[in-house]
Amino acid sequence: MTSGAANRSTASPSPGAHYVGLGLRHTDALLAFALAAWCRGGLAELPVGSAWDVVRLPRALGWRAVGILQQQGITVGPAQHTPDGVEVLVPLGSAAAWELPGAEVLAPGLTVCVPHPSTVAPHTQRAHSWIVPPHGDVLTDADMLHEAYAAALTASRMDAVR
Repeated sequence: MTSGAANRSTASPSPGAHYVGLGLRHTDALLAFALAAWCRGGLAELPVGSAWDVVRLPRALGWRAVGILQQQGITVGPAQHTPDGVEVLVPLGSAAAWELPGAEVLAPGLTVCVPHPSTVAPHTQRAHSWIVPPHGDVLTDADMLHEAYAAALTASRMDAVR
């Protein structure tokens, strides 16, 4: 028989762990608003620049960049597919110097609309779905995402030439 501590170390994150990944705490008023929106079947509006920044990439290139990171075994934090592209959550200030075609670092104070953390592609909620759902306090390393996006751009250009 194993101890409770051993069981906890291999168990999946607690049910609230995905809220932490979105910068929501159990005492946070934003959590209450997010839960209410999700209960109504809506999207939660969360502010950029308070717990994380957002890099928005063109849809196909964003999926490709996330795939490159995953293939390389690099930890990917929350990334969602939206009507505007792929939005990846990165640590505050870590993508400020980004200058790649098609990439946009959203300004602090803007909001992003996010589906419930259990809405993972191919399922959608109002045209939004998580490519990588929130899990714990993991965010994507902006430098690694930059490299993966640059590789996706290069591959896309090479595909166009063929």
